[in-house]
Amino acid sequence: MKIMTTALLCAFLTLVASSSAAEKEHWRSVKGTSLQKLFQDKEFADGVHFAYQFKAGGTFAGTEMSKRVSGSWRVQGNEFCWKWVRPPDPEECYAVQQDGAHVRLLINGSEAWYGTLQKLP
Repeated sequence: MKIMTTALLCAFLTLVASSSAAEKEHWRSVKGTSLQKLFQDKEFADGVHFAYQFKAGGTFAGTEMSKRVSGSWRVQGNEFCWKWVRPPDPEECYAVQQDGAHVRLLINGSEAWYGTLQKLP
């Protein structure tokens, strides 16, 4: 009986913890002109691996794993697109979701990038 009670208690706590975590996330899709406003004059960073500063003129610069990076960015339809110049890379486009300052970039529904946005000084 004690084992059954312990198992039920563990299952209940797991259920409560997972539903509580799910309630804290409020991801919403960002599309069209809202994408431009979202990234313009902002820094997108994860606090450890990368930090990119997106300028209003459609360029970005920053660091990734302590190396300088740069390129261009634009909004195409409902996607955020960037093309890396340094290091060179083909253009990639992403669907974008936002939850407050948290942003994730998705390819085919899967998260490719996750970070926070802050206004540039």
